[in-house]
Parts: sequence; C-alpha cells; structure tokens
Amino acid sequence: MKYLSKESFEKAKKWILDNGRPLEKARLHFYFGGRDEKAILQELKKFQNKDGGFGHALEPDLRTPDSSVLATSLAFQISRSLSSAVQYLLNNYDTNVSSWRIIPETAENYPHAPWWNQLNREDYFSGFHLNPTAEILGYLPKFDSELGEMILRKLKNLEEIEMHDFLCCKRLSESKILPENFQQSLILELDRLLSTCVVTDSSKWSGYGLRPIQVADSPDSIYLIKLQKSVEENLDYEIDHQDDSGVWLPVWTWQGEFPDEWETAKKEWTGIITLEKLLILKRFGRIA
Repeated sequence: MKYLSKESFEKAKKWILDNGRPLEKARLHFYFGGRDEKAILQELKKFQNKDGGFGHALEPDLRTPDSSVLATSLAFQISRSLSSAVQYLLNNYDTNVSSWRIIPETAENYPHAPWWNQLNREDYFSGFHLNPTAEILGYLPKFDSELGEMILRKLKNLEEIEMHDFLCCKRLSESKILPENFQQSLILELDRLLSTCVVTDSSKWSGYGLRPIQVADSPDSIYLIKLQKSVEENLDYEIDHQDDSGVWLPVWTWQGEFPDEWETAKKEWTGIITLEKLLILKRFGRIA
C-alpha cells in the first residue's frame, strides 16, 4: 500500500493555490484547512446567472456564459445548498420527452470541446437521456415517481451502460429524496451493470474511462465490496502518476479545436482533477 508523501501533498496544494480557480482554492481551504464553507458558496455563485442556472465555464469544456443543465448539475455536485438553482431546473424540464437538455443550443456560439458540437446532432441532445436526467431528479426537492420509473425501465433494458450514464444514476442513488424501494431497485440495476463500464485493467487507466475510485470513491461506498482490489490498485496508481509539478492532468484534449481556449480549460481542469484526487486519497487515508 502506497501513500502520498507530505512533500507531494504540499506540492499539489501549492499548485492549486498558485494556479487554480478561486473556487478550487476555496474548496481546498475548506477540506484541508478547516476554513468556512461559505467561501465555497460565494465562489460558486459567481458562475450563477439571473435565471438561477450556472454557466461561465463552471464546466471548463463548455465556455458559454449561458446557463446549462450540465454546469448546474456540476454546481450541485459541489454543494447541495443551491435552492436558487432548483427553479432553473424545473423551468427547463422538457415535458415532451420527460428529460432535460444537457446544454443549450446557444452553447454552439462559444468555444467548447468537440463532443459538445451540436451541428447535425440534434438526436444526441434531444429525447430522453439518463445523462443528465437521472442526476437532476436527485436534486429536486420532491421525488417524481413517474420519472423515476422511466429511469428504472431504461436501466432494465440495458445490457451495458455508458460511464457518464452510470455516474448520473449513481449520484441519483445517493440522493436523500428517494423512496427506499426505488433506491434499492436502482442500486440493484447499477450493481448489475457495474462491470460493463468500470475499467479494472490498470494498463488502460492512462486513457479516458471510468476508474474504480470514481465509482467506489470512499471507504463506505456500497461498490467497494466488488471493487476492493481494483480500488487499492487504483489508489496506488494515482499516487505513482502524480505529475512532477504536483498535479494530475486531464487525459483528454479538444483535438485541436479552439487551441487557445483549450489551454485555459486544461489549466482549470488540472486544478479540479488535482483537488478531486487529493480528496479521494484523504478519504481512504492515503496521505502521509
């Protein structure tokens, strides 16, 4: 079992404090410095628009200032204390397809990663999708049983699941608003599909994919029983693959599109990813 050395930990902290966004700095101070959580909310709200939704590249791969369900879901991942954003989600629910459009059409007018290109891809952005609908259901103040049943039916019809769909459903399963019977049924389906999306082969962790610690992200995770060996290997791997500068870098690029904006996004992602790695290592007691 390996541990992140104090020197390596301090190097990571210093990089975030010198180069990260104010939001990541505030989160670092809260989780590792004992400071007030209010600073996180103050920084988070700088990404919020008048409609209650979040934009302004809170999700660095989408540079539009306009609100998106994508950015708003990320805001809820950081803090559940966002009652002002709930109305935005309710206002943007498409009753025709019982789903949320993950990004607005206006996002096409701003720099973005190639997977957010919308031209001639309307089928990708309209219709019912687990990503982000399953996750958003968990952020609402009241459980929608009809929508919940749609999600379960969708899962039951799957033989394998895409990683982001899985993560959205996993976040839903952790919501406090779920009826117990629905939560148990959801967890059973996710447990059935787990092996179809998580990458347990360490030789493939250098690429983009769902790593074990993204699923079993704490010692009390219900998925740790199945992934115990892979999680331990994954934690060792992350410690071994910290960059010399103290960070963990994104394993994706914008494939040559919007090169200047990608450099900005890459730097922002580096701060986000590095902080997330530190938090997971802390939860598992892997920081010396």
